[in-house]
Amino acid sequence: MASRSFRLVSISAALFLVTSAVNLQAPLYRAYASAAGFGNGVTALVFAAYVGGLLPTLLLFGGLSERVGRKPVILGGLSAAALATALVIMSPTLQALFVARVLQGFGVGLSVGAGTAYLAEVIGGPSGATWAAGYAAVTTSLGFGTGALFTGTLLLFGQTGRPLSYWLVLLLTLLCLGCVGLLPTQPARGGALLRLPWFPEKTLTSNVAIALAWAVTGVVISVLPSQLAQRGLAGWSGHALFLVNGTGALLQPLVRRMESRRALRIGFAVLPLGYGLLLWGAATGSLALVLVGACVAGSACYGFTYLGGLAQVSRAGGEQRARAVAGYFLFAYLGFSLPSVVIGLLSGRFGLLGPLLVFGALVTLGCAVLLKLSARPA
Repeated sequence: MASRSFRLVSISAALFLVTSAVNLQAPLYRAYASAAGFGNGVTALVFAAYVGGLLPTLLLFGGLSERVGRKPVILGGLSAAALATALVIMSPTLQALFVARVLQGFGVGLSVGAGTAYLAEVIGGPSGATWAAGYAAVTTSLGFGTGALFTGTLLLFGQTGRPLSYWLVLLLTLLCLGCVGLLPTQPARGGALLRLPWFPEKTLTSNVAIALAWAVTGVVISVLPSQLAQRGLAGWSGHALFLVNGTGALLQPLVRRMESRRALRIGFAVLPLGYGLLLWGAATGSLALVLVGACVAGSACYGFTYLGGLAQVSRAGGEQRARAVAGYFLFAYLGFSLPSVVIGLLSGRFGLLGPLLVFGALVTLGCAVLLKLSARPA
């Protein structure tokens, strides 16, 4: 029987690799779009195709692992991620990327709830949910950024539509499939096959907070690379994305020792500052400001807000933790996708700077409202 450590490492690796695949192609979005003759609007729609695969999965299959067991669902998520990466290797085009993005969304939608719930069950005890949220938060935060970082770094040494990072992530994902296949099959809890996400009482602030924070991340991924390219900084888009994720992951050991409500309040305060610095740097061609802004925004997006909210939702979920986590990520990805698509479409008519400034004002207003609401007694 697989040891406890082997189970923890295998599930954490699965979450890392499924999320690594998501942004693996991010530094090449603009190149694929240019080769196909499309601009920001179509690029934003391809970017959002990921959410087109993810949202229906979260809505319909958020509690699937409670019906069939955690292991088969995680294997399905890994398989979808591997297929997506293989597809872009075979055809490095915008059209193939569109299909791959849908598959990536399907993979993440299956994996996040089942993986977090599996980790909590392996850890066990009264603190199992909190520790599982910590493991899931750090592995997915690093995963979302590492794929883009790896590809971006390799592209600095030579442009190609099939960087080595694609092949390595595919190989590691296939190896992880074998490891997860060796895990014991968890007993299924039964219930309906199609189960909607669940939103436990007193988790609305956490859900809205992650939607707002990940909206900033979505804009960084889908819009700012074109701004960087105009300033001769296109090669640094993957590194800026990793700083958003990596800074948050670096702060998570500190955040884990905080009370969830306090972590969320800190996130509300620093998110507008980080976005403002990043936008200022992109508009003026200052790489230093872009990197500082990415770090500050990342501390809110993937540090204080992400882990604080995920821990709160995971604890509140109880026996239906997979459904509660699915609901949390449903809010997260609505925020992640919708503003990016709207800004991408508006930029074709009004230019990019105006929509980005309006979005920044809305982020600031939303954080101020959440900060005020969180000051009320629990």
